[in-house]
Amino acid sequence: MVRFLVRLFAAIGLLALVLVVGGSIAAWRFMTAEEPTPERIVIEFDFDRALIEYVPRDPVAELLFGRQPALRDLVDALDRARMDPRVHGMVARFGGDRFGLAEAQELRAAVERFRDSGRFALAFADSFGEFGPANVAYYLASGFDEIWMQPVGMLGLTGISAEVPFAREALDKLEIDPEIAQREEYKTFANLFTETGFTPAHREMTESLVNELSDQLVGGVARGRNLTPEAVTAAIDRAPLLDREAVEAKFVDRLGYADEIREAALARAGAGAGYMDALDYLDAAGRPNVDGPKVALIFGVGGIERGESGVSPLLGQPSMGAQTIVHAFDEAIDDPAVRAILFRIDSPGGSAVGSESIRRAVHRARLAGKPVVVSMGASAASGGYWIAMGADRILAQPGTLTGSIGVVAGKMVTDGLWQELGISWESVARGRHATMWSALTVFSEEERERLAAMLDDLYGAFTARVAEGRDLPVPAVRDIAKGRVWTGSQAHALGLVDELGGLEEALASTRGLMGLEPGAPVRIDTYPRPADRFERLLAIATGSRVGETALATRLRSLTGHLEPMLRIMAAGHVLTAPDVRIGTR
Repeated sequence: MVRFLVRLFAAIGLLALVLVVGGSIAAWRFMTAEEPTPERIVIEFDFDRALIEYVPRDPVAELLFGRQPALRDLVDALDRARMDPRVHGMVARFGGDRFGLAEAQELRAAVERFRDSGRFALAFADSFGEFGPANVAYYLASGFDEIWMQPVGMLGLTGISAEVPFAREALDKLEIDPEIAQREEYKTFANLFTETGFTPAHREMTESLVNELSDQLVGGVARGRNLTPEAVTAAIDRAPLLDREAVEAKFVDRLGYADEIREAALARAGAGAGYMDALDYLDAAGRPNVDGPKVALIFGVGGIERGESGVSPLLGQPSMGAQTIVHAFDEAIDDPAVRAILFRIDSPGGSAVGSESIRRAVHRARLAGKPVVVSMGASAASGGYWIAMGADRILAQPGTLTGSIGVVAGKMVTDGLWQELGISWESVARGRHATMWSALTVFSEEERERLAAMLDDLYGAFTARVAEGRDLPVPAVRDIAKGRVWTGSQAHALGLVDELGGLEEALASTRGLMGLEPGAPVRIDTYPRPADRFERLLAIATGSRVGETALATRLRSLTGHLEPMLRIMAAGHVLTAPDVRIGTR
């Protein structure tokens, strides 16, 4: 009873604080409110900012991270605007590379849909990379009607490269012994610690990825600027280009300043035109896809863990907790209004056990008669592919990194380092393999056999499930597995992906599985359904799960990221791997 009262009074205090802060914010917004919505709208986008795929919209996340632009928000703003007769065009600011090629491909497709509706799209950069690359930024800008660049700016269209560190010599100097094993030769995460340079398989895979992504970059720019691929390649080999060189080579339409392009856009929109920020417009106009049969949208973002999803206060990165994702599928399965599930994945992998839990949830949804369509973001590799492979349909962008069907596990043995520091350890253990995961001892022969058995079993299960989910022969899967990372375009050719495209194309595929006509209206609801703020505050007082998810998950996430540092200081565990991890690398 005492504990309940303490929580209740704490919740009342927190509620009072939220009301005071919220009231202050509301008053500030009222005092600083902009002019009423213009009759003719030009929407402003800022692509010189980092994007996130998804962060839960709860009070704690808002306090920690503010209002960061999410990829879906920008795509939805464009898709809503192209159906709004008040909107006449858009202006977007560019700079350096702030996100990956797959995200740029999703945004570019949305911009092209916006342009196809008869609206204009103008791109502006004070410089496409200032003494730095801007390949992805320019790729996206090349999908606009016009590209403006400020005088003295430069075009950093310098091409794609991959630089990979190898730490073996450093570990040798530190007397740290990496004891890591993988299945198979293209599962290159272990190489970062066990090798001093590329293995033949590692180099082959890296060169293949760079070549494929480079072809996508060149092809996209060539189509957008009405140039030949040879002309684009020649410009890349000459870049960085000075401002006048970029104009002469037809990569920039006009040199001008930010105020000039803003004035030009308003003149093009017509009398009474004014600007609205993209996110402000989305808040005012609302999202598209709000009426019709219900589609549950579930986001699986970040490294895969066995527990609940969270957001790191230190790193600002989300994690994908298997319990949270399974709960979201349970809600969608139990909701009779949900006709299908759209599963958006952006993950480099993680826990094999967590991945299997999520794969099972996908399978149960299908058994319940609710088709599941996967839309891959920047990456859906290894564990990210494990959770996707059982869906009815899988879509990826050409630049998505996927595949990586393999496993890796091991530890760093730090006994030599401690001896060099003059620190000795002694242990007491009972059980032949009680110290198997200790960072103080190398694997015994029996332990190596157990590790090999674990890896073989997981790799066999992985490839068998891929074969079943993708309707491919097991030998064919093993040929394209081996831990190798593929682009979405390559994966499509290999049968690991059904179609190329983003959320819009995935939604079209979902309509087809629901038996709807192309373009038929649907309602998209995000799952798990968010609780409102009052429910979260009340849950804190009662100790229920909603409040725990909002607050304690953040604390667990914080301590989870601090734990490796504390281990290094307290016990010398530089890297331990009691769980088998599966990841992109």
